[in-house]
Amino acid sequence: MIAGSTLPKSQCPVCYSDHAMILHDFTAEEAAQHFICRESNPTRNTELAAHIEALWGSRHCKVRQCLVCGFGFSDPYVAGDVRFYNLAAERSFYGNERWEFTRTVKELVDMNFNAKRVLEIGAGFGSFLDKIVGVHVPPSGVVALEFGEKAISVLRGKGYKATREDLRNAELDPGFDAIFMFQVLEHMGDLDGLFSRVHSLLRGGGLFFASVPNANSIRFAEENGSLLDMPPNHIGRWSELALKTVGEKHRLQLVGFETEPFSIKQFVKTDVSYSYLRAAQEKGTIANWSRSRRSTRYGKLLAAAVAAASAPRRLNVWRRAAKLRIGGALWAKYQKAEI
Repeated sequence: MIAGSTLPKSQCPVCYSDHAMILHDFTAEEAAQHFICRESNPTRNTELAAHIEALWGSRHCKVRQCLVCGFGFSDPYVAGDVRFYNLAAERSFYGNERWEFTRTVKELVDMNFNAKRVLEIGAGFGSFLDKIVGVHVPPSGVVALEFGEKAISVLRGKGYKATREDLRNAELDPGFDAIFMFQVLEHMGDLDGLFSRVHSLLRGGGLFFASVPNANSIRFAEENGSLLDMPPNHIGRWSELALKTVGEKHRLQLVGFETEPFSIKQFVKTDVSYSYLRAAQEKGTIANWSRSRRSTRYGKLLAAAVAAASAPRRLNVWRRAAKLRIGGALWAKYQKAEI
């Protein structure tokens, strides 16, 4: 399918418009190769491709961009399940330091925010919560939702109430002063159910902080030889208008919005890795050959050497990125109306 063609068919999950532009048309085999290289682990690659096809109910998945609100979404709009992540993720990763953590903490300080109860969805090992506990909320007032077993154990070890549940059906008492969700929303379907539950769990005047990857940054990476944003891992691509629209539908006003400042240092570091991984998906490339030897004794060193050797060919991409200065994340602050 040619990127940029239009097809007024599938409905936008945010604004319900039927008019969207097709950005990609992926097969289950392409998606599986994105996550697990068949040349290094053919059995797991085949299992993953079959499971992705089962999730989609089809061998194909389109990525569309709504022409009304700008939301990008996979079609079918189906999130990865536990089996998908067990097959696709070679390891779990939780960032200890993120721009959105720092930005949110600054906001809480500026507000002189003091809470009795807060909730974080997708809390990882609690890196963000550690920054606000004892300052903005007591440890006894922290609730965390997380699927990773190791993360749950770590969170509980810190004294947080941690549970392995989906927000939309978790047994939680309402009345939270704030809810936090960082780099999670892009993984989730049923947006109406999600935002409706956030509204119901917040007290009047309560705050909801969220961060997502910047769709403009994703588009730049994809058009310049870096990793594709592949479903069913990420199934939503967010814009400011889409964030505002979905909030308004569920009586959550977008009262703050920012784009992460551009960092050429961070961009180059990420681009070297992601452009290598993109090339490694194509059979017959040096990157693919080195990736297939990742499990050998010096496999990681070999991959790093190939990535580094390819870096000079990315100089023009880095120059374009430095000129455009597109930040990697979007930050949103919502407020529920006072009752």
